[in-house]
Parts: sequence; structure tokens; C-alpha cells
Amino acid sequence: MERKTNWLAVVVAVVVTMLIGFLWYGMLFNATWMAGNGFTMEGDKMLKDGVEIPMSSTPMIFNTGTMVVYALLMNWLLGLTRAANWMDGVKVGGAIGLIMALGVYIGNMFAMNPASLSMVDGSYSLVVFVLLGAILGGWQKK
Repeated sequence: MERKTNWLAVVVAVVVTMLIGFLWYGMLFNATWMAGNGFTMEGDKMLKDGVEIPMSSTPMIFNTGTMVVYALLMNWLLGLTRAANWMDGVKVGGAIGLIMALGVYIGNMFAMNPASLSMVDGSYSLVVFVLLGAILGGWQKK
């Protein structure tokens, strides 16, 4: 039996993960993330290694599109695994999030970035995929 897409659940999942991103990188771990990437603020200007970084909405646009793709892929995976509820979704999302977090950690090791950056970015990936799984697994179209 093919899994029907609950488009409202997809939209809610994308909005929730975007809000988590604003909270994660804007309030909770902003200083750690900025330091790990070599960013500083001078007034309203963002600097990397002393050079001003032009502000652009392009990363946010791509991030939004990527969250939509993540939600649709998670919905597809939940169908393949026959996830029946939010807890099944959490398990699938947790597995995907762990894979993503490990990839972030290894990439940061090769780039010689601080472990604190891996913790911020990796745990964000884990939380995002657990939430995607919980929302899409628990809010299925009958």
C-alpha cells in the first residue's frame, strides 16, 4: 500500500525545522557557531578572519528548499519502513540524523574545525531529523 502524502504535515514539518534553525543558530548556539567558523560581528557587519562577509538571502532560500526535500524524503522513507506512528518516525529520523551528525563530525575533523562546531551542527541535524520523523510519522493521511 502506497503512503499518501499529508501536505499539511509536510508544511508544518518544514516550518518547525526552520524555527528550530532560527532558535539553534540565532539564540542558543550563535556564539559557539560563529567562533567555530571564525566569524565575528562589528556593529551590524559580519566578518570572517577580519574580512566583511556580504549578507545574502541565498543561503536561507536554499535552506528552505532543502528542508522541503528532507521532509519529502523522510515521508518516503517512513512509507518504506511502514512507520505507523510518531515513535516509529522518531526512530527513522534518529537513524538518519545520526548518519548526518557523523558526516558533519568527520567533515569538520578533516577541515580541522573545532569539536564545538561539530556538536552544534551535528546535534542540529539529529534534532531536525527526529522532529521531521515525529511530525510526519505521527500525522499520517489515512
